[in-house]
This record gives sequence, structure tokens and C-alpha cells, in this order.
Amino acid sequence: MNISRAAKISELVVVGKAKPKRQEGMRETIEAVAIAFILAFVFKTFEAEAFVIPTGSMAPTLYGRHKEVTCTGCNMLYTIGASQEVSQDSGVINPAGRILGSTCPNCRFPNKVENDPVFNGDRIVVNKQVREFKRFDVVVFKNPEEPYVNYIKRLVGLPSETIQFRQGDVYVKPESESEATIRRKADLATQQDTQLLVYDDAHPPQQLLANGTEERWVPSVYSSSDKTTGCWPMREGGWKSNPTDRTHRVTNSGNELQWLRYRHLVPGPAQWDHVTKDAPLSPRALEPMLVTDFCGFNSVDFRGMRNDPLDDGDLYWVNDLTLDATLDIQNSTLEAVIVLELVEGVRAVQARFHPASGKVEIVRRDREPNGTYSEGDIVATAESSTSGDGKYVFSFANVDDRALLWINGAVVTFDKEATFVTEGFNLPGDQDLAPAGIAAQGTDVTASTLRIRRDIYYRADVLEYWEDMGRSADPSMSTARACEVDSQEFTKLAATLKNPVSYGLLYADLVKAQRSRYKGLFDLQLAAGEYLMCGDNSPASKDSRLFDYWSRPMRGIRSHRYAVREIDLIGKAMFIFWPHGVPFLNDGKGFSVKGHSVSESNYRRHSGQKNSDLQSDADYSLYQAPFYPNIFRMKKIR
Repeated sequence: MNISRAAKISELVVVGKAKPKRQEGMRETIEAVAIAFILAFVFKTFEAEAFVIPTGSMAPTLYGRHKEVTCTGCNMLYTIGASQEVSQDSGVINPAGRILGSTCPNCRFPNKVENDPVFNGDRIVVNKQVREFKRFDVVVFKNPEEPYVNYIKRLVGLPSETIQFRQGDVYVKPESESEATIRRKADLATQQDTQLLVYDDAHPPQQLLANGTEERWVPSVYSSSDKTTGCWPMREGGWKSNPTDRTHRVTNSGNELQWLRYRHLVPGPAQWDHVTKDAPLSPRALEPMLVTDFCGFNSVDFRGMRNDPLDDGDLYWVNDLTLDATLDIQNSTLEAVIVLELVEGVRAVQARFHPASGKVEIVRRDREPNGTYSEGDIVATAESSTSGDGKYVFSFANVDDRALLWINGAVVTFDKEATFVTEGFNLPGDQDLAPAGIAAQGTDVTASTLRIRRDIYYRADVLEYWEDMGRSADPSMSTARACEVDSQEFTKLAATLKNPVSYGLLYADLVKAQRSRYKGLFDLQLAAGEYLMCGDNSPASKDSRLFDYWSRPMRGIRSHRYAVREIDLIGKAMFIFWPHGVPFLNDGKGFSVKGHSVSESNYRRHSGQKNSDLQSDADYSLYQAPFYPNIFRMKKIR
């Protein structure tokens, strides 16, 4: 994503007390103005500068031009990218790029969004005095292909390293080491801030539920024979759910763990079309599937362009999950225990909380050959700062082969790191269809505000590079990718998402075939003074993975195709100081102040566009008023 300059971060004005009986002369005025300009220039040039984000390749961390949509299916507010609607250079609307609809990432309802308000991108402050850039910093830099354009991405590779992307994770091999190992975010706030929503139980698909489909969170008992539910079919008893206030309650469960289980039931267009006709659905109308890298920010329908299905996601299995829950614990016995569990293929990881003592344990359960998981081994323990009955907010993450637990917003410090090593592929099993669960024993628990989130999945897609010719293809003629799996096999792979074992076998074969076909193309080796940059919106980001080597040699630049040189680094993104304003009145849409710019010649070139489209786009609101500052998105960039 390229970013354009905004106004100067500040205009420095020097104001002094006027001396009595003296008029300031022309010379003093000129000097004062000159000094102000010089100070402002020095501040802008050497300290900090403001930028505006035009596109969405860093979503959800930073928004470019976008729309905020309230889903008709589940009433959840979500954000979609809208930068394709206008030319980045002229600001004139692109008739074929006008967005008509989008798919909700929470319930997959197809929303009509053509006339929803559109907002410009975040305005950010960039610190230009950075002594050392660290991995996972958000960095502004000059694109070596287009030195006049500023880009902003997340730094994932440092000088003299070899970077690999394996099943969405970043692996690094420094020169001094023989093997690549996974890299985790040192700043835990960065890990939390970059998670994407999978499902929010506070916003269920009410129409589907009213027409007979099952909830995603249900009381369950493990059954190895019921593989179609991820081995966790719904069983009455234990937990009782209240569909009105979205709570789930279990009464003192004695000496047995009582499970509330999440199955990843994802509706599609067919189910939503069914309920719009008010036709009943069977409870098993929705079948669980693997959690994927579906990206609601990119899932939009254009008027005259085909949206690249690669950008939407819904292709690759994501096993790095976070479970958020508010648990009201009452009447707990000395033996009471609360269990949070996340499944990720070869292992399941649990956080066990003992209310009486406040003790916490991280337990690793390895998958057996028959698909079941072992009783488990305790890999880390801690004494929580809180104990006893009361309301707790838990956030349990199993991300980048590391288990972390937050209680009431504070990370729990264990006696040792709860990290794991994955040898080879981590392939899913049947229980990955039901990858999260909450269990209680010896206590009354009311669970609410349940959410599942996922980590960024960095796709191992790179630009094809012709070793024998020493360059990549002309970007104006070709954008050929060497994808993680062959693009001809996407449909076949997507068809296995409801069958984890088949998915795993096929995925492994396809990735091995690509690695054999392209040899070392997926190993991104950096020289001294070179960095690797990736967008958080991995499916729709032109970053180091897709930089070309066409124009660089013409300017005498001999860095690697994918590298950003140290001299191209501008600064570190620090703060969102002005996100879009929030309009109010007129049902929250405000009133149009200015419409979009249109070009009649553009519509003539697009033969499929009607005169009504031209008028519609001319009336399309660009700015709305009145509005108030969006203080909730004014935040530090992590």
C-alpha cells in the first residue's frame, strides 16, 4: 500500500506580546514568518511527519478509504475496503470499481452497501528519528520500484536473514543458525491488536436460528464417532443457553467437566437465500468447517469488476486462535476448575484456572494416531493475582506456537514460557471443526461475550522470478504469482474444508509440489542492509512478496527483488491521530457536503455502465456533516 502525504503535522506559530506604542515593521514580520517556516520544516523533516493511508493493505491495523457496515444478518458493525472505487492519483470515481455489496465476516450475510457512507483513511504520525527498526514494527518506506511513492507495511525480516512463510507463520533463519524457527511478537499488545474476528456470539445470525439451525456454541459431550460435528455433537444437559441475553450457564457440575463447545458453522449464500423465503432449515443444515483466512475487509462485490477470490480468503486453514470469554464464577468448591481449550491440529492446549487458589496451568495434549488427544502434560504454572468467586474476563491465545493467558486485562506470568515446536506440517484433524471449548467442574458459571479471533495468516505467495534472465516479469504485462498452492488447485482444496483429514493430506501434497517446482523461490534471503515488509491484510497487499525486479536495475539498484533497503526507510508509524469522523443525525449518516468527482469519458469507456450509473455516482456522498471525532480509533500503532 502506498501512502500519500497529508498536511504538515503542525504549523508552528510564534506569538509574542506586542510592545506598547510600536508597530511591527515589515522586516520583523518577514523574519518571524521565515523562522516559523524554518522551524516547521526542521520538525517535519527530522522529527515527525503526518501521513494519510489511502488503501487497506494494513487492515485491521490501519484503514485506508473504507466503509463501515452494520450487517443485516447479525447486526454487527464491520469494516470493508473501498479504495478501488476511486483513482488514487486523481480522486475521480472508477465506474467499474463502485462497491455494491459485501459479505459479513461474522455471519456471512450478503449486505447491500452501495449507498453506505464512505470515509477517507486514517491519518497517522510517523517518527522519523528511529535508531533501530525491530521486527513487527509498522514502518514507512520508499518503494525501491517507485522511489517517489511512500509505502507502509509491517517489518518481518531483518538484514542477513532468510525468511520463510509456513502455514501463515513467519520463520527466520539467521546466518549463524542452521534451521529456520518461528518468530513471535515480543510486544503482546501487537499480537492482540492484529487479531481478526472469526465469530462474536453477541451477534448471532438470528434469522438462521429462528429457521431451525443450531447455535455455534452448544453443550457437548465428546464422541469420537460423530466426526461431522468435530467429535463434539450437541447434547442437552450441563450448560443451558439463553438465546435472548446470549449467556450460557452451568450449575455446580460435581466431579465431571461439563463442556460448552464451539463448532465453526459457517452459512453460505444458499442458506441465507433459503431463510429470506421464510423456509425452514434442518438443525444440521450448517456443517462445521475449518477456520480459514477469510477476510471480510476484502470481501466486496464490484459493479463492473471481478473481485479476485484470492483476496477474500476462505482458502487456507488457520490454527492460531484466541478465545475471549467473560465468566461469572459462583459457589465454587475447593476442587473447582475452569478449563479453556484451543485445538490446533497436532495438539490441543488448555488453560486451567482453579478459583479457590488462583492457580493457573497450561496443559499440552498431543494428538494420538486415532485422532483423540492425550490426557495432557502441564508445561507451565502460575499464581494468578485474583481468586475466589466473581466475574473474570479471560483471553486465551494459542498463537505462533505459544500459549498466553490474560485475566481481567493483565497477562499471566508463568514460571516458564508455554511454547511448542512443530516439526514439519501441522495438519488438521476432525476436532479442528470444533476448535474451542469452555468447561467447568465444581462451580456455577455464567459465560457471556464469547468471541473467537484468529491471527494474521501470511500467505507464502511470491512473484515469479526468472533466474536465467535475472529479473521478474514486466509488471504492466504480468503479475504471475508462485502461490502457496497451485492456483489451479484452489477449488479442489476449498472443497475439502469440511473434511480436515482430506484437507491436510491434499494441502501437504500441493505445498510440496510448489516447493519442488519453484525450488528456492519461497526462501527470501536478505543481504546486509535489507529488510522484508508485509501487509497485515495479507491476501490483498502488494508488499515484499510481490515486489518485482523490472525497473530497479535501470536505476542502478541491485538489492534483492523483495528487499527494502535501509536507505529507503523513512520512519516508524506511532499513532493514529485522526481517524474518520463519526457522522450523526439523519439515522447516523449525516448529510452530504460534497459528492464524488466523475468523468463522463470513464463511463463511455466502460460500455456496460448506464447513464443512471453516472448520475448515481455523481450523487454519491464523499463527505458528511455534522460529525464528531472518532476517539476510539485514536490510538498507538502496534
